[in-house]
Amino acid sequence: MAESTAEAFGVPSWFTDFERMLREAKPDVVHVTTPPASHFVLAHAALESGAHVFVEKPITTRAAELDVLGALARSRGRMLVENQNYLFNRTFRELVRRLELGELGELVHVDVVLNLDALGSGSRYTEPAATNPFAALRGGLVADFITHLCSLAVRLVGPHRRAHALWRKRDSSTPLSSDELHALVDAERGTAALHFSASAQPDTFHVVAHGTRMRMVAGLFEPLVASERLHSGPRPLLPVRNGMVLAQAHARAAIGGLWLKLAGRPMALEGLAELVRRTYVAIRQESPPPISLGHLLAVHQLEETLLEQEVRS
Repeated sequence: MAESTAEAFGVPSWFTDFERMLREAKPDVVHVTTPPASHFVLAHAALESGAHVFVEKPITTRAAELDVLGALARSRGRMLVENQNYLFNRTFRELVRRLELGELGELVHVDVVLNLDALGSGSRYTEPAATNPFAALRGGLVADFITHLCSLAVRLVGPHRRAHALWRKRDSSTPLSSDELHALVDAERGTAALHFSASAQPDTFHVVAHGTRMRMVAGLFEPLVASERLHSGPRPLLPVRNGMVLAQAHARAAIGGLWLKLAGRPMALEGLAELVRRTYVAIRQESPPPISLGHLLAVHQLEETLLEQEVRS
């Protein structure tokens, strides 16, 4: 596989031994895109070799492992970045921009909702336990998406103080421990509710920020940015005015999403290109990474709190 991929993309060197690759190629940056259980060992070796490391989510399967990687990255002066790509979607960045400008007022609560038909025919998540990398992970199917939920929430409401989770397994035919999560988080700058379901339909991934002046929705599967706000005039007319604004926003998102699909530019992954671009700019300029180590630690501490509750349940 390594040889054929190298040939297809014109890459001069290929390896089947990771340590040998580090010794001989001496890469400046290593991207770890293997199954989650191997992330810690590979990222640790890459940092030890002096490379910057970009790791697919979840960066580690235990929060304590991230502590070790973070300390090593600091000591070597290397960047350690996790693929939290949805933080860099244009719609979410617009939500953050308006929040920081004060348009939403004081942030009260955030909803992060991901419904995804991930257990259909041919899904990698329904493979037998022997070949399914998520079968042995805490959180089962949810383990592949929990970083996205937590990273978006932490970016808006900050590190958590308390979190309570309800885990469910609706599809008993899979080897996965769970395929649904509902969590309530009490954090430094507000509360958050996190929802993942492999059963609820249709597919959606969106963030709703509730402020004292405005409620705002950012779509992550489609280019949706919509808001409801207080207006002058009779309060009974507020739903009418906001409803018209929402209808227009959804129409623009539908047309814009169709255009992106026809152009071959999937909305869901647009943030990945931006995150990679910012990472390489930061490496060249020796500036701070696009995702701070403090943010990574806060995200995975929240993950750990939620995953521990699945084990207890």
